[in-house]
Amino acid sequence: LIYLGPTLAMFMGPLVIRKMVRIAATHRITSIADFISARYGKSAGLGALVALIALIGTTPYIALQLKAITLSHAVLVDYAPEGSMATAETSFWADRSFWVALVLAVFIILFGTRHLDASERHEGMVAAIAFESLVKLAAFLAVGIFTVFVLYQGPADLFRQVAATPALTEALSLSSVPGGALGWMGMLVLAFLAFLGLPRQFQVLVVENVDERHIQRAAWLFPLYLLVINLFVIPIAMAGLLGGAGEDPDSFVLTLPMAAGVDGLPVLVFIGGLSAATGMMIVETIALSTMVSNQLVMPLLLRSRRLHRSHSGSLANRVLGIRRIAILGILLLGYSYHALIGDAYSLVTIGLVSFAAVAQFTPALLIGLYWRGANRLGAGLGMSAGILVWAWTLLIPGFAQSGWLNADFLAQGPFGIAWLRPYALFGLEGWDIYTH
Repeated sequence: LIYLGPTLAMFMGPLVIRKMVRIAATHRITSIADFISARYGKSAGLGALVALIALIGTTPYIALQLKAITLSHAVLVDYAPEGSMATAETSFWADRSFWVALVLAVFIILFGTRHLDASERHEGMVAAIAFESLVKLAAFLAVGIFTVFVLYQGPADLFRQVAATPALTEALSLSSVPGGALGWMGMLVLAFLAFLGLPRQFQVLVVENVDERHIQRAAWLFPLYLLVINLFVIPIAMAGLLGGAGEDPDSFVLTLPMAAGVDGLPVLVFIGGLSAATGMMIVETIALSTMVSNQLVMPLLLRSRRLHRSHSGSLANRVLGIRRIAILGILLLGYSYHALIGDAYSLVTIGLVSFAAVAQFTPALLIGLYWRGANRLGAGLGMSAGILVWAWTLLIPGFAQSGWLNADFLAQGPFGIAWLRPYALFGLEGWDIYTH
């Protein structure tokens, strides 16, 4: 379901994304903050607001990738046939996620901030991301084929066993989707908006675009890729729930072949997942560090008389230094969220929390594209209100569920005010948290 939103967005690519690419090329746009700022009279304040929201809102997304890597590694190393795994250490220096974040920070600093480029394009990085996408596709197809044709005697055999299990049959119905039909539509709209608003997605779609003819090809090739990589999602989920793969759906792609005694396939799956997660974090961190530098830090430095006395070479070195510090800070911020939230949210939930944050950009972005009367005050107030509601209904409850805050306000509301309950704000009862 989450992939239907990006598919619909790419079908609009020749119209919407091509216009974004042309505007970005004309105005030398380097980030989504730069783009929205340019569409509303080059408002520095609006650009800073977008950068700040992006920094806060994508922190869960980076935490998601760190959690995915460490969870996969833990399953690969500590998995036992009976499903037991070693208990994770609590100290941060013994936490795999902490060291993954540091290693990635060093890698991105060394290869992503070697010099300043006015276009902010990284063609080598894009080629590497494209290659890891093929690795991920090959790994997922391999485990899917193994599940359907080795563990079972084809799709008919698998779904015959699923049909004989009432609980699994119910899991395939619309009623199993959180919120039912309304939740289905809510998640579709959320995925559509987030696809256009994610900083890393904007980086790849718009900033890194070197030829707008690529959009025409991507408009059909990207949905085809999503279709192929999702072919075996339901069969793998059903096979895992039928038994023998543990209780965590996030790790079925690893535990299914491991439970069957196959050693090589889980390693391939881990490599595919590792390359995908690190690729996402690299692009996201580069996009965020550019925004932090250009929209948050440099406007303050440009007001400094000392900076105006600096030579251009010194200024370039200072900008690179800011970006390197920002990269380290962004990854450590993602690690901190991952460490604080713990297991309160699943991988999917963490991702959707971040999606709901960056979805705040898309209305301002699209309205700014097509309506000349769009007002920067309206755009700023809309995004500010949206991110405050997001923080109250999705971000803060995560800390409450993980034990860092008193969870009483989730059920009763702050000071007993029922209409301010985070999961039923303004009295909206019975909705799933994302649609709400």
